[in-house]
Amino acid sequence: MKTFSDIVNYRRAIRKYDPEFNFDPQVIAEALELATLAPNSSNMQMWEFHRVRSPEMLEKMKAACLGQNAAKTANELVAFVTTPQKWKARADMNAKVIRNAFASKPNTPEHVFAYYEKDMPFLYNGEGMVEYKGLSGEEGERQRKEDVRVILNKSAALAAMTFMYALSEAGYDSCPMEGFDEDHLKDLLGLPKEADICMVVSCGKRLPEGVYGPRLRVDLTDVVIEH
Repeated sequence: MKTFSDIVNYRRAIRKYDPEFNFDPQVIAEALELATLAPNSSNMQMWEFHRVRSPEMLEKMKAACLGQNAAKTANELVAFVTTPQKWKARADMNAKVIRNAFASKPNTPEHVFAYYEKDMPFLYNGEGMVEYKGLSGEEGERQRKEDVRVILNKSAALAAMTFMYALSEAGYDSCPMEGFDEDHLKDLLGLPKEADICMVVSCGKRLPEGVYGPRLRVDLTDVVIEH
């Protein structure tokens, strides 16, 4: 039985996949389902996973991914996309669940509900905003939008990592790619202007030469700082 350590150590960024492997697309479907369980900011789940499978779309996507081997040899590609335009539907969904969960507790503090009913509209749409982090007018609005963009990309990245670990557990491989023409990909996927493509993940089964070298990590003392 694989341990989590086995799964983490197995995962590598694979640049060449085996074209002869008996690829099972159901593995991708199950990994995407697990990706929806990834932690995300305020349970807003403002992401989309664009699964590219058709030969025609794969060819277009490979070109938009700048001809990287990780894209050219993949069986499937998955784009992890932020969805800032869905903030209201997600806030309403969460607020309804919270209201129902506390329906039998009449003395619940109002701030429990206000988080989704007031704070989320303020953060995601600027409703009622006079200033934001001490900034007013255009500066405050610009900072708010930038903070939201960072928040959503963090959540999308966590989903992508969960997806890649799920593939590793199944013995499949992946490569997260940031090298792509985002405007071109948005056109191909029919995405709105405000969406971000956090990353594109290629999927398949590794060839030995798909691992470009030994794993290199800096010393633990360089990255773990105790306080």
